[in-house]
Amino acid sequence: MRYIQKQYIYNTKDKILKNVIISIILGSLLGSLFFIFTPSNNINKLDLFLDSFVTSLDTDETIDIVSFIEIFLKNIKYFVFIWFLGFIFLGEFFIYLIIFLKGFFVSFTSSIFFYKYDFKHILLTTYTIENIFSIILIFYISYKAIDYYRKKQRNEIVSIRKYIKYLFICIIFNIILLMAFYWL
Repeated sequence: MRYIQKQYIYNTKDKILKNVIISIILGSLLGSLFFIFTPSNNINKLDLFLDSFVTSLDTDETIDIVSFIEIFLKNIKYFVFIWFLGFIFLGEFFIYLIIFLKGFFVSFTSSIFFYKYDFKHILLTTYTIENIFSIILIFYISYKAIDYYRKKQRNEIVSIRKYIKYLFICIIFNIILLMAFYWL
């Protein structure tokens, strides 16, 4: 009987992992496809916006700490929101939706950057690298939140302290990444 319970738990965790990966990949693919099928006049409008964004970054030699704090707080909001969704009834659905949308927007924005600038600006590539690490951390906290929610539904003993630790792990890694990108 114990073997069957352990096998069920491992299969459930594998399903969670597969579903989270599929959500991210599907969002990324649809973001790229959306960029491909976006009319060229809309892409030209986005190019004008990107040109003003990049030239404002080029004129300012130092990147202010405020933009890094905004990035940090944006990621923290994602982590905390996903973490809280582990407690509610439809949280699993919303977690998958957040993962899908995050993949979609990062892919769409990165497609625009690479279409227009072809890796010419280091900041744009650091934007992409920062988002890759952000997605990995969101992936981690999403997996833990869904796993926590499913364990609660099966009336298993779950440790809230351990679940809080997962949130702090994401926040600490985000701080480390923020500092690494600030010193680059």
